[in-house]
Amino acid sequence: MSSSITKIEFQKKNKARVNIYMDGEYAFACDAQLVYIHNITKGRVMDKEDLYSIVNEDNYIKGKTCALHFLERNFKSTKQVIDKLTMKEFDVKTIDRVMEFLRQYDFIDDTRFIKLYIKEKVRSCGKNKIKFALLKKFLPKELINEELGKITNKQLLETALRLGSKKIVTLSKTEKDKQKLYKKTADYLARTGYDYELIRKVMDELTIDDNEDNLSDEISLQISEIYEDTSTQDYNNLYELASKRYNILVRSETEKIKIYKKLYDYLLRRGFRWEQIKKVLRNLINGVEDE
Repeated sequence: MSSSITKIEFQKKNKARVNIYMDGEYAFACDAQLVYIHNITKGRVMDKEDLYSIVNEDNYIKGKTCALHFLERNFKSTKQVIDKLTMKEFDVKTIDRVMEFLRQYDFIDDTRFIKLYIKEKVRSCGKNKIKFALLKKFLPKELINEELGKITNKQLLETALRLGSKKIVTLSKTEKDKQKLYKKTADYLARTGYDYELIRKVMDELTIDDNEDNLSDEISLQISEIYEDTSTQDYNNLYELASKRYNILVRSETEKIKIYKKLYDYLLRRGFRWEQIKKVLRNLINGVEDE
């Protein structure tokens, strides 16, 4: 069935869009540039295929504009952009066209995103926290691991030493007990994403003037308790498992307490001890809040 265009008018609040009337009644709105692209003129007779073509093109322009606005402030992952467009209720074909455009003109590139993110964050946190943050953005695990593997131990140690030194200065203003001071500093480094072995090295350096053997047995034990006497690999595996489950839970749950409870129940069913779970969840939840 065909209809005739009887009126074309610019929208009052958005001069970049026009309202199209057919047979005396409002039919649809579209981007003003489509009037010229599709030769939309008063008196033109249009059928359903013509209308579908215009509407689809208009959706594409709106989707592209939405995505570009979303990317204005900083880089986003492919998944983040797709989720944004899906939330705005664009159809699959429109989203595919928009994503193709964004890739063609280098507006999105997951590998570049990961590299830039790591370059920025490695100055202020360790691998564990960086990895979780990137996984939370639904970036490919293989790409994340590959880029994280390029960070040298020297670089991590230098950054952790700087952060640990600053933290001790801050904490020492109110905490006079050195054992508690060092415990809080080690705890802070764990929450910041550093592993057990690196924290030990940092605390060796920071406490060298207080102990002949560098790190006292008591402080060493305190650091061990942060990781519940598990190996670095065991802790990292548990942390990664909890991170994956967290990513699933936050899609449907917003209350922190409920997320914590569900994570705990899930990990307990997988055979982990309460003390292990408690430390991992504390570091995980704190890491999320610090983002």
